[in-house]
Amino acid sequence: MKKLKCCEITFPSINLLISPVKKVSFKLNKLLLTILVLFYSSFGIANQLRFVAEDLPPFHYYDENNKPVGALVEVIEELMTSVEIPFKIELMPFARSYGLTINNENVIMFSLMKSPDRQEFFRWIGQSYKSKAYLVGLNSRTDIKINKLDQAKSFVVGTIRGYHSEKYLKNAGFTDNKNLHLSVNYKHMWNMLFEQHIDFILTNFVAIEREMESIGFHKNEIKPIIELHDFPGDLFLATSLSTNELNVTAISNALKQIKDNGTYAKIMKKWDLE
Repeated sequence: MKKLKCCEITFPSINLLISPVKKVSFKLNKLLLTILVLFYSSFGIANQLRFVAEDLPPFHYYDENNKPVGALVEVIEELMTSVEIPFKIELMPFARSYGLTINNENVIMFSLMKSPDRQEFFRWIGQSYKSKAYLVGLNSRTDIKINKLDQAKSFVVGTIRGYHSEKYLKNAGFTDNKNLHLSVNYKHMWNMLFEQHIDFILTNFVAIEREMESIGFHKNEIKPIIELHDFPGDLFLATSLSTNELNVTAISNALKQIKDNGTYAKIMKKWDLE
């Protein structure tokens, strides 16, 4: 029988498996070489995954020790225990996290709203939270009575710069520095409402309580004015189109698993986000 010809190939070291960096030579027949190439393409994907989001309690925020905590932080930590890829979680302004994600591989936003204008620019890994959007205002503002979004154009609506809500409001006819005010973070946004520099905020009403308490306000001081039924409220894990599909699939499967086995529900219950 004719012997299979052996070949020699040098691979760069696989950082996840070999340290320090070395060159390793393998003498393999053609079948084993094919398997190794597939193995290398799977594990030579990324040294580390970066999960990024803005400061938004109770989903993700820094505690007194400057450590990321929150419901979705726990979700990420839980699902990554089964994926076994090195990762880190970073919180930063929304615009920066969005730019990092769309322009780099292996960066994952873990609470990005899946709006129609974003759909084609990301790989959507899985839903991290389901929510509804409202226009909210102060209970004390008895002078304001509206029941549809168009009527809010006579007032000033606030949201976070770079959020889909900014585009949503502009598409609805709101204008920056006229009846639309854009804040860099939720603390500034709520302060603007309570100081009555703005009249409404477009936000997720479910997460408001902890968000407000963290800056000294209380949920009882505000009320939902209008539910925006056409606003896409669901949050997703999303990454750039350049991120390796094997990573995307592994994280997507892990997310499905913690939802199926009840772990996700327990985390949401712990944070009063059922």
